[in-house]
Amino acid sequence: MEQTQERDTAAFEDGPITPTRLGAAAGVMDVVVFAAVGYLTLENPAIGAIAGLSIGIGVFLFLPLFVVAGEDGTLEDLAADDGAPLRAFHRLAGGFAFSAAGLVLFATGFAELAPLTALPAALLAGSVVYLGTGFALPNAGLER
Repeated sequence: MEQTQERDTAAFEDGPITPTRLGAAAGVMDVVVFAAVGYLTLENPAIGAIAGLSIGIGVFLFLPLFVVAGEDGTLEDLAADDGAPLRAFHRLAGGFAFSAAGLVLFATGFAELAPLTALPAALLAGSVVYLGTGFALPNAGLER
């Protein structure tokens, strides 16, 4: 027996909660949580807040895409037909890159590296993730 799952395609149409607002709320909570964790574990809330801000920006970029894709189909349905993966800003790759950079920055706090070492490592990780996912994943957007 095959199970079918009905999707409520009008889930966000008439309510105050939209995929973008959901991503923004999750992104703001990342800043708060990582600042608290940075204060409790690293005794430096600034590193946690900066890492949380980067991760929050990443969540704000990619979470609405997954909510819309989960509601309507797949990411390929949201993909732009431009052919060049990095010609325009790649929202999904940008979200993953910001999140990876924030996680690397936070991890360097545990390794007790200097900020002059942590920031380039985070920028390098974000760049590598952006380029890798920019070519591997479709350039999805919220506009249809």
